[in-house]
Amino acid sequence: MQAAVICSQGMGDGLLMMIASQCLFSKGYTVTTYQDTLPELNTWFPGHHLKKRSSLNELEKQLSTYEIIVLQNDNSSLSNAIIDLYKLGRLNNLSVFYSSYEKSKHAPLTLLDQVFDRSRSMVDNIAEAIASVLQCKEVSKNNGLVVPSNFKKNRYPKRVLIHPTSTTPLRTWNAQKFTKVAQSLIQKGYEVTFCVSPSEHPEWVLLIKDRFSLPLFPSLNELAGFIYESHFLIGNESGTVHLASNLEIPTLIVASCQKQIALWRPGWFATKVITPYRFIPNFKGLRLRQQKWQAFISPKRVVRAFTNL
Repeated sequence: MQAAVICSQGMGDGLLMMIASQCLFSKGYTVTTYQDTLPELNTWFPGHHLKKRSSLNELEKQLSTYEIIVLQNDNSSLSNAIIDLYKLGRLNNLSVFYSSYEKSKHAPLTLLDQVFDRSRSMVDNIAEAIASVLQCKEVSKNNGLVVPSNFKKNRYPKRVLIHPTSTTPLRTWNAQKFTKVAQSLIQKGYEVTFCVSPSEHPEWVLLIKDRFSLPLFPSLNELAGFIYESHFLIGNESGTVHLASNLEIPTLIVASCQKQIALWRPGWFATKVITPYRFIPNFKGLRLRQQKWQAFISPKRVVRAFTNL
């Protein structure tokens, strides 16, 4: 039996949808998971086939061989094309996972489609969705990740990682505030390391100016190992915090909105989320809490939350 799981573009999406892949794998399917960065973690997911989502250039030819396809809908042209092929009868069973669903915007739901509860984490939603599709009595958050034996958990118990970037400016806290947090943690006796992607590395070399450690991680394999051997991670809502949670490393997230992060918070391990206080105005015409959220979270509050954890 052959199955395909097609993820959205983000690395975090790939880790999350591996829950569906692992459930299919445990039921005897040979599973191919499509996501552009996950192949860098190939050795961390034994038994799975990881391919780039961008390799799906001949959709019908490649997907028609699978008995079941699980699609994480992201409203992209790729998602729409896959749903259209299924509606035309050119694909076998298709289950679309919707993080949100609107009748006016999306295709009619089928018996296999799943609409998520936005008050619960993606981890919980995906685990329950794939269990429903496969009619499993057991609901599991296991995504098949196995840490290679050359890495040791918490090898550096004083090392705190800071991941100061995300995919959009609206989800990114102030860079200078992250550096103030780092300085406070160093004064408390911690070793602070900033971690960013290779493409972001040159910019951050200039920003931190040798004040803090900033290693270059050529691939997700090196980043995952570094996180696993660290004590804690502080950052924006991003794929990196999902990776830390997946590795059972505690995380502290600085985010704009409690309601939004309810769905996208890491769901495998202990996570603390800091958002602006609710008394800050956020009504129509004065969306201060939504539009200027970075200004209403101080470095002192982040350090205090870390200390309490």
